[in-house]
Amino acid sequence: MDRTAKDGGGRALSPWARTLALWAVAGAVFGVFNAVYWPLRAAAPPVSPLRPFQPDPAAGPFGLGGWAVCALAGLTALLVTAAATPLCRRLALRLGVLDHPTESRKVHGAAVPYLGGLAMHAAFLSALLSVQAFAPAYSHPLFYPAAAVGTAVLLLGLADDAMGLPSWLKLAVELGLGVLLYHWGFGVRELQAPLGGVLHVGWLAVAVAALWLAGLMNAVNFIDGLDGLAAGLAALCAATLLAVGLRNGQVISAVLMAGLIGAAAGFLLFNFHPASIFMGDAGALFLGFVLAAATLVEEQKGAAVMALAVPMTALAVPLADTVLSFIRRLRRAREGRFFEADRRHLHHRLLALGLGHRGAVLALYAVSAVMAPIAWVVDTLDPARRYPLLLLPPVILTAGVVALRYFEGQRGKQSKQ
Repeated sequence: MDRTAKDGGGRALSPWARTLALWAVAGAVFGVFNAVYWPLRAAAPPVSPLRPFQPDPAAGPFGLGGWAVCALAGLTALLVTAAATPLCRRLALRLGVLDHPTESRKVHGAAVPYLGGLAMHAAFLSALLSVQAFAPAYSHPLFYPAAAVGTAVLLLGLADDAMGLPSWLKLAVELGLGVLLYHWGFGVRELQAPLGGVLHVGWLAVAVAALWLAGLMNAVNFIDGLDGLAAGLAALCAATLLAVGLRNGQVISAVLMAGLIGAAAGFLLFNFHPASIFMGDAGALFLGFVLAAATLVEEQKGAAVMALAVPMTALAVPLADTVLSFIRRLRRAREGRFFEADRRHLHHRLLALGLGHRGAVLALYAVSAVMAPIAWVVDTLDPARRYPLLLLPPVILTAGVVALRYFEGQRGKQSKQ
């Protein structure tokens, strides 16, 4: 990416100047969120014990129930993203935050502005505010930590988009944010045993939260290689988790997922091929963060949910791509190239087979859509019956990778003839 830019007066902006300018914009957005959120929270009436997602007058002036609350959050996020994305595109062009196709792994032919993540961040915060304003019974104290740590994730991504950061530094900050999120109330403290019962994670809960957060953030970042791919996959995964959350009365995770779906859907209006704006690291890391936070909510760890099994099934495609990437990086580690990116991600390989940009994206959409009903069924089964079903996603993905290698081999033979 080009690391030089000019302001309106034609003066060159240093990478640090661009980073500080972007941080100022993100800080202003978060400041507006705080200015609206805290008065709304202070004015909200005391909430009596309420069955999860059942219509009740305490839910707000409209007596909103679960689906309506999530629809409110999702629609708010969609509208805000649709309105904010063109503004973020202008800002990116003005500051010179552009993705130039200078690396071999890039697949676009011309410079494209970043900062889609800034629009999705503003939309997500707006979704939380809409719930606090119109359905305070379904707001939750954990919404604020999600907004605060999410803003920190955005700042990390904006710095990387504006000036580039060492991979090891980004990973260290991501792990640190995972620890912070855990201490703020998010985390897996108990796991269901294969044959029933509960396993207490103990002090390992901090490590689980940090690794899960960093893993999902990087999974979405790795898969963000084609127009519309990361946003679409994140929305599909979030839709699965939203449906599971609504069925189980998981208020926090359902609202977070509704906000993510709306933000991603609004961004896709501008990001599907041919994209006029990219989400950048800021957007990819932020989407991964919201997915991770929603799956680390304590309310999820009931009899119907086996800790991280359901989200791992729903997120099978980006997680599989991350595992394959990690294996390749381990092989390169002997040469000191562990953090070096390559062009062997699943979407790159599908593109090389001749599927085309949209074809490769739609193919991965389809695989992710297949995982949705599996995740739904896993959530309904008792522990003894759900574990065998959890073998199905790895089998499907392994078969897909084997088939991919076969077709790559056939294409290689044809090219030599």
